[in-house]
Amino acid sequence: MKRILTIVSLLLLTSLGSAQSVLDKGLNADRQGLVELAEGYYRQAVDTNATARLHLGLLLERQEHFAEAAQWLAKSDTTALSMAHLAVCHGEQRHWTDARSAAEKAVELAAEGDSTLRASAMATLGLTHCMERNYTNALTWVNRALEQDPTSARALNVKGIIHYNRGQDQEATQAFRQALQADPQNVDAHFNLGAMYCYRNSYELAITTLKKGLKVERSSIKLIYCLGWAYLLKGDKEGAIECLEEVIMRDSSYVGAYNRLGDIYFSRAEYNRAIAYYRTATRIDPKGSEAYRLLGRTYAEQGEMGKALRNYQKATELNKGDAETYCRLAELYEKQKQPKKVRSYYIKAAKLGHIGAQKWCTERAIAY
Repeated sequence: MKRILTIVSLLLLTSLGSAQSVLDKGLNADRQGLVELAEGYYRQAVDTNATARLHLGLLLERQEHFAEAAQWLAKSDTTALSMAHLAVCHGEQRHWTDARSAAEKAVELAAEGDSTLRASAMATLGLTHCMERNYTNALTWVNRALEQDPTSARALNVKGIIHYNRGQDQEATQAFRQALQADPQNVDAHFNLGAMYCYRNSYELAITTLKKGLKVERSSIKLIYCLGWAYLLKGDKEGAIECLEEVIMRDSSYVGAYNRLGDIYFSRAEYNRAIAYYRTATRIDPKGSEAYRLLGRTYAEQGEMGKALRNYQKATELNKGDAETYCRLAELYEKQKQPKKVRSYYIKAAKLGHIGAQKWCTERAIAY
């Protein structure tokens, strides 16, 4: 019996040693920029080595495969490094509750001297508050991040997002450009500038900005996606489809690409095809509210009010700050002659700052 235990122990030690050797090969390949080789080594070691899971998560995050990156980071040891990067991945998927939880843990675990990690986690906390329209808290966290690291491109990007959401375009542009000065390779700054121009209907400027970013990082899925969105808004649907299909080819789990392809077929009144894309998005990301909102819109357009209501309600369950969907629910209940629900949903939207809902309440002397 004693001999059997000894043999098992030796086999276990050999296995662990082998995993460490494979991990070392992965780290060496990673340092040389041999991404595919590094990924292969990391995947060989993940079953028995938590550090391999961490580095695989970090590598996948750099490749913008945020969903899978989050899975591996969550399975690695709980450190400030893993939590800070997990928070980023959750934020990229718009999972704000998870992002905040991971960022808070990262701040708690990070040593005082680890300014880069603390700044990243604090910036993510600022972003989660920004998404709740709590701009005072958002700016407080971003300023704390910049105190930790004045050149944090992530913090400067979040600062720009906050300014943009407050309607301060000039300040937002300045912050995004400061992020690029801090890190000329920063994909997020190019993406945020491009997205801002899209929202402001400056599509040519958005396309120019995004193409400039793609010269810096040709493989950026985010930039290709945003370029496709810019083409879509401009009315160039074929250009949009080309970009969005490239996104899916590079990352079949990129939810936004399915939603935008759905939008294209919705605009062509090809509703069943649009629904198929939106349904794919909900299967990939059950926590994402956007696809459910878009399904609600599509079913409403088809006159299927029961399905429209269910999907709109699911969207608001997942995102209680979605003022636009509350308005869509109010409109549907108005058609069904349910005035109490109409009033309730318009008040919810008005409280969230929806101008149309606020006007509706004001015209009827309803406090919100």
